[in-house]
Amino acid sequence: MIFFTIVFGWIGVFLFICLAVSFQKMSQKNEFALLHFIMALMYALWLPLPIALNDSLNSDYLQIGTIYGLAYLLMLVMAMILQTGHITYLVKNNDDYSITDKQGDYMMATLSNPFEGLVNVFKSIWALFLAIAFWNSGEMVIAIVMMLFSMLGFYYLLIILDTILVTRVKLFSKVKPNPYVTNLETILFFIILMSYLTFTYRGFS
Repeated sequence: MIFFTIVFGWIGVFLFICLAVSFQKMSQKNEFALLHFIMALMYALWLPLPIALNDSLNSDYLQIGTIYGLAYLLMLVMAMILQTGHITYLVKNNDDYSITDKQGDYMMATLSNPFEGLVNVFKSIWALFLAIAFWNSGEMVIAIVMMLFSMLGFYYLLIILDTILVTRVKLFSKVKPNPYVTNLETILFFIILMSYLTFTYRGFS
């Protein structure tokens, strides 16, 4: 299982890098549906990772984190596929502009924030339990790195609260969603986990 998890995981990392490199060109061609579909495929390729890490670290604590890790990835796959369908319909069936920009934005907001904010909180919880598992295994450096990733949960939680509260709180409104931060921490998170799994896999030795 771990061998195929490693293969699928690095393919997912490769897809992420390809998207980052080709984003400008794809956006100029209005290929946002394809972009979201590739992202759904990317997250689907990472689905075995929580289970593989749970088996590799063999920690009782991590079993709870694995549930949140799976939920995080499954929810993102669903979100990306639903957004793909929405964008595809909007682009191909709105020549008469019967669907206004406001209606399109409403649907996209329903499928993104706070939905995507919550899944990132789930990832932070997964990272917290990974930190505990790595610490108990004597992997101090990666445990500290995972703990730093887990602290990003507060960042996403503040964004969610700022989105859903009717009466806005000044402190929350100061925290703005930044796709560059989210994308950078996501790819770093998975590269670190994939590197750990790859270098500790005995099948390559």
